[in-house]
Amino acid sequence: MTAARPNAPAVTKRATKLSRDGIVNAALTFLDREGWDALTINALATQLGTKGPSLYNHVDSLDDLRRTVRMRVIGDIIGMLNTVADGRTRDDAVVTMAAAYRSYAHHHPGRYSAFTRMPLGGDDPEYTEATRAAAAPVIEVLSSYGLSGEDAFHSSLEFWSAMHGFVLLEMTGVMNGIDTDAVFTDMVVRLAAGMERR
Repeated sequence: MTAARPNAPAVTKRATKLSRDGIVNAALTFLDREGWDALTINALATQLGTKGPSLYNHVDSLDDLRRTVRMRVIGDIIGMLNTVADGRTRDDAVVTMAAAYRSYAHHHPGRYSAFTRMPLGGDDPEYTEATRAAAAPVIEVLSSYGLSGEDAFHSSLEFWSAMHGFVLLEMTGVMNGIDTDAVFTDMVVRLAAGMERR
């Protein structure tokens, strides 16, 4: 057995260095585990192993943090929809995007909740512009059906409304015991058929 060195310095655990990006990333993870309503500065600080005031060196307030989280989620959703729709058109694109949207909501319930917490036409012009940008991948696909302008934008809202309603019914357990995969696929195919008729 090797004896410990008598004058060896004590090993201390180094605190995680905080940054705005690191705090936002931690908030995203927190959301999926605890939910939107549980997100507070102190709760997040506890997860990060620090105290609430330390976070205020990087975020102005809880509202600032929540807004930043929403903007990040919108960016992630836009990126995800663009990726899955790349090279696809019409029914193939609609079905693929719908499946990806539903999967995102189920895998990231807290982030999805953040995405739906503010109105599309609220008092925050940057957020309003970002939420409209989230419709861009859908509008691009709808253009392959010959839709454009306000008609395409309204159709994208109809598409989102159908997806959101279905996802909420699933997540709240209303559809337990039903083959939701089959119902979802049928719904999306009907939506695509409606685009075709337009």
